[in-house]
Amino acid sequence: MSVNPAGKTNGSKIRFLPAVCLLAAGFLAVSFFVSMLIPASYGAKQDKKVYITYGMGFRKITSELARQGLLRNPVVFDAFILAGGLHRKFKAGEYEFSTSDSALIIAVKMITGDVVKHKVVIPEGTDIYGVADALSAAGIVNRDDFINAARNPDILKKCGIDRPTAEGLLFPDTYYIILGETPGKIISSMYQRFKDKSTIDPDKTYNAAGYKITGYKALILASIVEKESKLDDERPMVASVFYNRLKSPEAYQRRLESCSTVRYALNKRTGIVTYKDLKTDSPYNTYIRIGLPPGPICNPGVKSMNAVLNPAVTKYRYFVLYENGEHTFSETLEAHDRAKGINKKIRDQQE
Repeated sequence: MSVNPAGKTNGSKIRFLPAVCLLAAGFLAVSFFVSMLIPASYGAKQDKKVYITYGMGFRKITSELARQGLLRNPVVFDAFILAGGLHRKFKAGEYEFSTSDSALIIAVKMITGDVVKHKVVIPEGTDIYGVADALSAAGIVNRDDFINAARNPDILKKCGIDRPTAEGLLFPDTYYIILGETPGKIISSMYQRFKDKSTIDPDKTYNAAGYKITGYKALILASIVEKESKLDDERPMVASVFYNRLKSPEAYQRRLESCSTVRYALNKRTGIVTYKDLKTDSPYNTYIRIGLPPGPICNPGVKSMNAVLNPAVTKYRYFVLYENGEHTFSETLEAHDRAKGINKKIRDQQE
């Protein structure tokens, strides 16, 4: 019986194919393991910052990662991400990777949005100009863009703010903000913090020391108290001075005469307030306008809010603020003038 050599050859080829496929699968598995699970570098650990902009194509992302030496095999990385459609889940932002990170770890960070968050501290009493300065200094937004957004009715409406300005509604606190956030989104986050932590509801009406006041006007007054007070235990007394003026029978007596409102009208943060400044024609100048200004002059803290809601019961109508933060409170103009004279002598002696 003869054997067909050709048949024997074909059978060998057929039996050989599974082995080839197995070897190929093994090679791909090893390639995947090496490329995705082992860091690109075994040298000294280096931190690399990669900024993924909105709308940035996946190929550009891979190219940037490879340029910074973060991928062992960009082709395998591409194939793995595209095969699972994971590139659609990548989130924009500023990332901080390390050369000790594997490609898989890098991918997971971009999918989960594990971006760098910049710490920005907004102290109590900071106005929108100061908030814009802090954000600009952190490289997050353009200063003017933020100020314009804080006064843009369309942007404010999207944030849930039905007011002409965001002033007073941006809660002073510590924030961790992603690079590239829009001014509108930052305002929305700060306003949400205000709603969570503020003790004043702008849409409610309060009765403070026998004076009926809307929540928004209470917030305006709290912003003035914030600027006029340095010592927490004196805030309720400062609030009482302004309430006593607001309750005065004569209209002219209801002028609050707060230098802080004049500074806000002029955006004058430093230097003395001059007599010329006091004559500035502005709805925020409480030396010439009766009652409260049309809006807050800063973003007050909770202690100033509480002082406005629970003012001290006094007959004080005047106060003088000394360099050490203390006040001298007076019921009459004569006593107030004496206190101003004493304050002037103290300042003259210190110069």
